[in-house]
Amino acid sequence: MHTLNHTLEKSILEADGRYLNAQELSSLEQYAQSYAVRLQTYQKLRDGGDALVIQALRKLAQTYPELIQQHGQRCKYDMTEVLRYIALSILRNDETFFKEQMMSWLDTILLAHKKTAHCMTAYRFLQDAIAAALPAEDVTLTRPYFEIVTQSLQSHA
Repeated sequence: MHTLNHTLEKSILEADGRYLNAQELSSLEQYAQSYAVRLQTYQKLRDGGDALVIQALRKLAQTYPELIQQHGQRCKYDMTEVLRYIALSILRNDETFFKEQMMSWLDTILLAHKKTAHCMTAYRFLQDAIAAALPAEDVTLTRPYFEIVTQSLQSHA
């Protein structure tokens, strides 16, 4: 797995023996300056991810108890994987990585199980759990990734 995000990797490859231009340096500077916050968010999601997913699934069980009885373990696995890739993508500051590594898999799962409405509710509950547990700056970093998931869910609705 590459350690740089797609934007930086592209800039470095395109530089090919020349100095980075102002826009390329700006991307690199922003990446470096935001690293501490991104690392902190990654660590919180990594360490507390299971508890956040379980909290979301408990709330989902109040609305759809039969769904959790039948598919609870699969939901937990899927949501944990999505949250793990959100955390990695935040650390890398790379939405492209998330789209390429997670979304094709998730789209396949969503089409196979045909539980789009339930999944939308589950991911909304996961966002709520994150918002309750993490500081606002961490929640802000997760928002674009949940928007990607939501858009995908809506396209299958």
